Amino acid sequence: MPDGMKRPLPTAPAPPAGAYRSQVLQAPRLGRTGVEHGSAGRRRTLTWGEVATALAAEVGEPQGVRTIVFDLLVDGPDGRVALRFDAEPGDDATAIARILTGALGERARPSLKGLAADGVPTRWFPDLASFEEAAAEEAAEG
Repeated sequence: MPDGMKRPLPTAPAPPAGAYRSQVLQAPRLGRTGVEHGSAGRRRTLTWGEVATALAAEVGEPQGVRTIVFDLLVDGPDGRVALRFDAEPGDDATAIARILTGALGERARPSLKGLAADGVPTRWFPDLASFEEAAAEEAAEG
């Protein structure tokens, strides 16, 4: 290859059919009509009606760094994708879970409803890979 020319980057293989795919939402803000997200000049609102289901879990080490992960599952042209954001454990995560549960009603998964009702996550995972494996199973249930 001549100097100055870049080699083409290898393309990532497409995820297998049925794989749990996630995308982190940038600067999410929950509102009356949905979740506003994106960069300053490119904000968009994901309406509550677009969310097929949602779930939550605590991820991280019990005595170390941990977070509450929220996945909003939406159906798109390439299948279902989880739009993700997180919050610190405690009052903030509980308030978010209550907003999501109120907005989604029966579409909210038991893991999200449990956090909203009790203020304590009902599911814990040591890492995101473990969470995503279980989340794929939970999302397939309904």
